[in-house]
Amino acid sequence: MRTRTLTVASFFSVAMAASLLAALYTTQVRRPEAARAAETAVQPAPRAAAAGMGLETFRDIARATNPGVVNINTSKTVRRPAFHDFFGGDDMMERFFGQPAPDQERSPQGGERRQTQRSLGSGFVIDKDGYILTNRHVIEGADKVQVTFPGGKRYDAKIVGRDARTDVGLLKIEADGPLTALPLGDSDKTEVGEWVMAVGNPFDLPGGGNSVTVGVVSFVGRDLPLGSVRGTSVGMIQTDAAINPGNSGGPLINTRGEVVGINTLIVTGGAQANAGVGFSVPINVAKEILPQLREKGKVVRGWMGVNIQPLTEDVAGTYGLAEAKGAMVSAVTAGSPAEKAGLQPEDVIFSADGRSIQDNSDLSRYISSKSPGTVVKLELVRGKDRKTVSVTLGTFPDETVEPAGDESGRASLGMTLRDLTAAVAERLELPRGLRGAMVTDVEAGEAAEDAGLVRGDVIVSVNGEPVDGVDAFDRAIAAARPAARARLRVYNPQGAGGYRVVGLRLK
Repeated sequence: MRTRTLTVASFFSVAMAASLLAALYTTQVRRPEAARAAETAVQPAPRAAAAGMGLETFRDIARATNPGVVNINTSKTVRRPAFHDFFGGDDMMERFFGQPAPDQERSPQGGERRQTQRSLGSGFVIDKDGYILTNRHVIEGADKVQVTFPGGKRYDAKIVGRDARTDVGLLKIEADGPLTALPLGDSDKTEVGEWVMAVGNPFDLPGGGNSVTVGVVSFVGRDLPLGSVRGTSVGMIQTDAAINPGNSGGPLINTRGEVVGINTLIVTGGAQANAGVGFSVPINVAKEILPQLREKGKVVRGWMGVNIQPLTEDVAGTYGLAEAKGAMVSAVTAGSPAEKAGLQPEDVIFSADGRSIQDNSDLSRYISSKSPGTVVKLELVRGKDRKTVSVTLGTFPDETVEPAGDESGRASLGMTLRDLTAAVAERLELPRGLRGAMVTDVEAGEAAEDAGLVRGDVIVSVNGEPVDGVDAFDRAIAAARPAARARLRVYNPQGAGGYRVVGLRLK
């Protein structure tokens, strides 16, 4: 009997302790959230945020924002196989967001193949005038763009502006009724661990309408390259909210119902589906360039013409620097503003206009925020000396469109080659000025494979003679045939040091 009494007493003691803990949790956790919500009540946000986090928070945010999120369908006609076909569809954006579906037909003249490529994405309304934000890669090259609202209403959309560096695109529709515009938040205040919601149309699932996924911010400021120019990046918001093919261009929304990012990339680990690592362009990045996209259709930025890299502690020590802060110049573009100002490789830039430079991304963002013609005063370390250099910025290069030409390549010695033009080099983010014969395919068991050549190699010389394309390569090989072998100097960005020399047997 005593044992039973003690057991019951213990039970009631535990129950009372649990009640006290619950009350403490309610007063210490819930009340600050409600107070914080009251402080932000003056901001134009959906009603869902007014009462703090609760079971209905995401439901209410979805109700409020879903009418302003659209599905984007695009189509374009191409007359030759897309360039990425030669690399097994290894285009960056398509790795993340799926392959377009081509409808092929033969031209009546014969020989020329036309393809209708269709792609899907998402976007969201940002004002009552019908402007819609999305990703640039969703609408790039499209002949026709249509947006569909969750209720099924469809509009033809006009491409107003695009920016390759940030992967931001701007559309406009002429709506015949009121639109739900999503409020744009302040992504600079986004913190790791806070809840976010991704809204969009993954996989073009049947039945129409948007899907909603929820997760947290996993990282802020993950520097990733989005454009075609080396050395440029965007500090992305990383999230584990599920993002899949078709979500691209849709909003990432915080618990106040504000857009803090544009869903852009996912890391899949080989499968074309979500693996819990997704990235969004911070909405502040888009807000900065919106005026130029509306007025000019593009973004004009300042440009120095340098390749820069982070400064490591070991390298900083060789300059006598106590901290690894600053941006190291690894290369200077010929004829660029940087070269004219006297910048040199291995200069370490630690200040711009009196503003401390933390790393290469910090410098890149600062320079790109300036207009062409702006004079920027740089403080740097060169060897053991400190110097001040003034650079008059030029115009950041536009993304180059690859010109039409022979895209089929030419077979030679068990490999397929094509000219590496300036446009192709920029598209593949290869060094400016690099020319040669690019390997687009290697046949198993043939001379090229035996030499260790791989897809993506750029052959820049044969027996010490520079080659600027396939014709020059063929001439050099013909001259080398009596010796039955040739020495090739090859560039590949994935290799250590970039360059290597291989021996090719001329069978």
